[in-house]
Amino acid sequence: MADQHDYDGIRYREEKSSPAIFRLLFGGLVVWAVIFMGYYLFSGWSSEAEFLQKKKVKEEQLAKAAPALGVHKEGKKEDYLAMGKKDYAAKCASCHGAEGKGGVGTDLTRKEFTFGKTEKDIAESISKGRPGGMPDFGKELSHEQVEGLVQFVMSLK
Repeated sequence: MADQHDYDGIRYREEKSSPAIFRLLFGGLVVWAVIFMGYYLFSGWSSEAEFLQKKKVKEEQLAKAAPALGVHKEGKKEDYLAMGKKDYAAKCASCHGAEGKGGVGTDLTRKEFTFGKTEKDIAESISKGRPGGMPDFGKELSHEQVEGLVQFVMSLK
């Protein structure tokens, strides 16, 4: 037992190599690290700052491409109102009532709406829907139809 030493009552045995399980775990960690670095270095990964910059550019492109909701061309308000009245009767009157006084849906003649009573808020409610039963009509209606409904709802008293 020449390889064992006694230091202050503690027996110490000098090992030539580490336990096999530690070598196996360390080897696995090294392999994982190489794969992980390779994936992120060569997969097109980018930093959060680059992501936010690309996101901002994309949003600006979408804003330029899509017409803003709630904005109508001058001189066309009456046309939108007539179209909105027709679309309201076909799509909205079953829930909100023929005069907009409510029923299954909310009363559209109130002074305040839960999600806002601006043209933009109403257009968003029509296009995207709202929790509690308001379905989204964004895929069914064109921008002009949504604008017509917004003008009609704004005209209800």
